[in-house]
Amino acid sequence: MTPLTVNWQTFLDQMDQINALSDATPGQNRLVYTPNWVAAQQALIQFGQSIGMQARVDDYGTVYLDLPGQTNAPAIATGSHMDTVANGGRYDGLYGVLGGLHAIATLQQTHGQPKRPLRLISFSEEEGSRFPATFSGSKHYTGLAETTAITDPSGVNFDDARQTAVQQLLTLPGIRHERPALPASFTELHIEQGPRLVQHQAQIGLVTGIVGQRRFTVTVSGTANHAGTTPMDQRHDALQVAVNLIHELAQIAKTLSPTLTFTVGQFDVSPNTANVIPGQVAFTIDCRHTIDGILDQFEMQLTHLTTNRPDHTLTITVDRWVHDRPVQLAEDLCQLNQKLADQLGLTSMQLASGAGHDSMIMSQFVPTTMLFVPSINGISHAPEERTEFADLQTGIKLLTASLHAQAY
Repeated sequence: MTPLTVNWQTFLDQMDQINALSDATPGQNRLVYTPNWVAAQQALIQFGQSIGMQARVDDYGTVYLDLPGQTNAPAIATGSHMDTVANGGRYDGLYGVLGGLHAIATLQQTHGQPKRPLRLISFSEEEGSRFPATFSGSKHYTGLAETTAITDPSGVNFDDARQTAVQQLLTLPGIRHERPALPASFTELHIEQGPRLVQHQAQIGLVTGIVGQRRFTVTVSGTANHAGTTPMDQRHDALQVAVNLIHELAQIAKTLSPTLTFTVGQFDVSPNTANVIPGQVAFTIDCRHTIDGILDQFEMQLTHLTTNRPDHTLTITVDRWVHDRPVQLAEDLCQLNQKLADQLGLTSMQLASGAGHDSMIMSQFVPTTMLFVPSINGISHAPEERTEFADLQTGIKLLTASLHAQAY
């Protein structure tokens, strides 16, 4: 196999340029439709246009950059998402976007025009960090679902923010306002966001499937009262009930499966005053597993615990706002990438992803696969997120080989 190379300095410069948009904040902050997000998508469009790629933007702000093929066959696509979590890392999402761009640029420079079009996709939103919805970009692209009638914590409406951001993107020259047809395949390059590749000393992870995930907001409503004059046996303390409930749910998660993850990531107390018994508490639950039945059992236990409480003066409501089922990715594409990894002399392992990705959505409509590269100390969704440059290069080289096998 002929070694393929990319202009690594250009890759690093473009990575730095987009990450520099968040230099004034801890970590990366490209929440969907914010000024940093708009500037990043604009920069990506210009990167693609500079090497002759055709740019399109859909109604959700997802960017599509196409390298035309010799035929009009459905495109071979790669990419990831542009948004981050609050105070996120340098590589989550962005690595797959810029890595895909450089893989396509390398193929163009090395082999010329592909037989099938090559497409880079930068999905508008995957994380669900600003608005209470996940994968809104890929769900719109596939026609699976439309996101509407929700607001961010500041009260900004999703539709208003979306339309404003899209109009800003469309001010750039040479952009078509269009949602293209679905591709023939989709490959997502991503950092692992976990420790398994490092622990197994593997350079590449070949992803066989993605865990299902559910997210809930639990609201406990009690009675706010004076901290010094209310007897302990006459209190309706929302915080105490919430803490006990979280402990019970954590034990249930351990009992159901050692690989069921359970996370309380947000916690709000009202009135949040030192000398007042908390009257209301709201917290989120994120749980994930490769078996949907395990998640069903957890949700049933959650419903049982929240509807069968001894203190009927308290009320507990549960709002499930994410329900993503486990998915299996395309076996033939995984086998292709295994063969290519072996030919390139790369150490690899097959594994399921513990994080959700746009590939979960794409896999329901087109053959989809994922490639992982190691994360130092398994850290992600944090400013300390790091991956060795050699590992970043390795992932892009394998992606390049895979796209070549599919499109040329």
